[in-house]
Amino acid sequence: MSVYPSFDFAPYAQLLRTLMPRARGIYLYAPDADLIWSADGADLQDLRPVVLELLESARDSASIAGTREVLEDMPAYGFVLRDERSGVLGVLAIVCRSGGRDAELPAFEAVERLLAPLLTVARRDLAQQRVLDTGRFNVEDTQELQWLFDMSQAEVPAGAGDSLQLLMDAFAARAGCDVALLHVPTRRLERVAPRCILQPTELDTLRGLVSRHLLRVAQLQQKTLIVNKVRDTGSGALVPFRILCVPLIRRGQVLGVAVAFNRSDSRPFEAREARMLERLTPRLHEVIDTCFDSTTGLLTRHAFDERVASQLLRAPQDGRWLVHADINDLRATNELYGFNAGDSVLRGIADIWRNQELPGESITARLGSDSFVALLDTPSLEAALAWTESVRMAVSTLALAEPLAGVRVSLSYGLAPIGPGSTPEHSLASAESACSIAKESGRNHVEVYAASDARPAERQREQRLYRALLAAIEKGALALHAQSLTPLWDASRPDRYELLARLPGEEGQTIAAEQFIAIADRHQLTARLDEWVLGEALRRLEPVAAVLERRGVVFSLNLSGQSLRQPGLVERIQKGLQAYRVSPALLSFEISEPTIVANMDAARTVIDALRAIGCHCSIDDFGTGANSLATLNSLRVTALKIDGAFVRELATDHRAEAMVRGIVQVARQLGLDTVAECVGSHAAANQLGALGVTYGQGNALAAPQPFADALAAAVYKASPLLTEAVTRAALPPDTALH
Repeated sequence: MSVYPSFDFAPYAQLLRTLMPRARGIYLYAPDADLIWSADGADLQDLRPVVLELLESARDSASIAGTREVLEDMPAYGFVLRDERSGVLGVLAIVCRSGGRDAELPAFEAVERLLAPLLTVARRDLAQQRVLDTGRFNVEDTQELQWLFDMSQAEVPAGAGDSLQLLMDAFAARAGCDVALLHVPTRRLERVAPRCILQPTELDTLRGLVSRHLLRVAQLQQKTLIVNKVRDTGSGALVPFRILCVPLIRRGQVLGVAVAFNRSDSRPFEAREARMLERLTPRLHEVIDTCFDSTTGLLTRHAFDERVASQLLRAPQDGRWLVHADINDLRATNELYGFNAGDSVLRGIADIWRNQELPGESITARLGSDSFVALLDTPSLEAALAWTESVRMAVSTLALAEPLAGVRVSLSYGLAPIGPGSTPEHSLASAESACSIAKESGRNHVEVYAASDARPAERQREQRLYRALLAAIEKGALALHAQSLTPLWDASRPDRYELLARLPGEEGQTIAAEQFIAIADRHQLTARLDEWVLGEALRRLEPVAAVLERRGVVFSLNLSGQSLRQPGLVERIQKGLQAYRVSPALLSFEISEPTIVANMDAARTVIDALRAIGCHCSIDDFGTGANSLATLNSLRVTALKIDGAFVRELATDHRAEAMVRGIVQVARQLGLDTVAECVGSHAAANQLGALGVTYGQGNALAAPQPFADALAAAVYKASPLLTEAVTRAALPPDTALH
């Protein structure tokens, strides 16, 4: 039997080509040097000897990481993929196009650093696939009873993830069926284990057959069903699959079905496969009852705790966030409308928590009677807030059926970090504490945990900042600053600035947005803040817009998730541009990647509309999302702003350099500018410039300054005679833009 028979390397190869545009051939070899997968479907005759030699060296020494060779003037790189115990999983080989006779050949270490994130994920996924393909589930046909015993006693290996999926995958592999599918509608559970390539329409057909027909037949007959004869209409089979269906029965009620499918040209199902699936159902029942809540289908508290412990054991240094949420007034709903109505509220909320796109290996669970919890696999507070806010908005607009039609549902949310030095119990208690504060301060919003000894002072400070911010917005008393973006390798680039709101302090100082933006977001003020920045910028730009446009100057403004969700946003922007006679080309709108991911449809619509009227658009904090490349591929942006976490770690973490290099290469292929924020030194700026980053932003290069000063400097470079006009523009702000 071949190693990793169902492993598909295509997604990795797609990312690899973005990181190494010169890659000509990509090949994945098994530990015995057999070719598992290739990008062009054919092996290179001269590559196998190199792989054999590399594998032999790797078995002799665990320190061997790979090799670099030259085959017919083409550089070739081989990377040894190992598991956690240094066992060889295989070899990834890459052949690159020749860069010419005098081209410098990249060192193996440089290419390894570039591909480090991809290699890490490939190693992990290959190790998991090996458990499924060659683990204890892969026994000989004559050992059926042993396999059934193993299934009844099986525990999920640390980090293996979903126990139901593992069981269905193991059954599909052991029974040799084309597809295995578990459908338990009472728990909102579905697991699909394909062993052949399925078209989306085929999978939809099978799902519809199971949910609309097989489940009904199972409920009526309550016995195993085998259908080997495929009905043919003359123009083709109605459903070109043989069927084996086993009901999951509990106390005389059919909870769901476990179904195996074989294509019509595959072998028929026999009593052996039926017996295997029937004897597997008690184990499926056990896992479902133990791990999945009976009302919502989310993980139970016990299963959630085990998954959290497994993740922390596997990657203890990774930062994560815990979200704890309580339903507001669920008891009143139960008392007024009955417990069945309360259960429908729970199921509606659970569907939102389940379906909202989660970063990385995040998990959600029902914690108690009216509580939910999520472990968010991201170190970014911004990403955690974006996900929680998207859930909050979705729950707030949840439409319920009679008798609850028109009833508004809401939760209160608490966020707390969980990372090195913290325990799940303490972090969950912190999230519960933050949730309680969210309830006390008005409900239906998100509260981030702060240490208990500093909490009273922090709450008083937040209250002062909120009142000051609200008053400043209403009176137009905010200050507008600008920070210049410095070209890192091409001084002829046009000037660019980011516009920043500042809150006047009590003693004449200004308070940066970083100190009040979270408060503005929690109290639904960020849309009004965005509106003020836009209106003030247009008012100041009006007398000098034409000359700045000729020089290609661009001013960037931030758009929050609250602004994205407002109807008519782009129409108001366009009216403002026309009213102040400002060219759209002068403005660029920045939207953070977590905000885009949390509001994908709205973000895509707004970006398309802004680009249509002539404005620029960019993605802020790029690289923090779980699907950055997919996000980028679907949006018409003009620039990427690299998240500051990568920039700050550039000098100490080679993985950060690899990420920056990869982002630059992707941006270059798509014709996009790149901006590195949080540049802390000129040495970092030089390193970023060498990597090809277009602009740098940070206090080491240029500190924020009042917008009037930045505007005067920009105009003076274009036309010194217009400086007086800029001074005249610095008048008391008029009413906000409408």
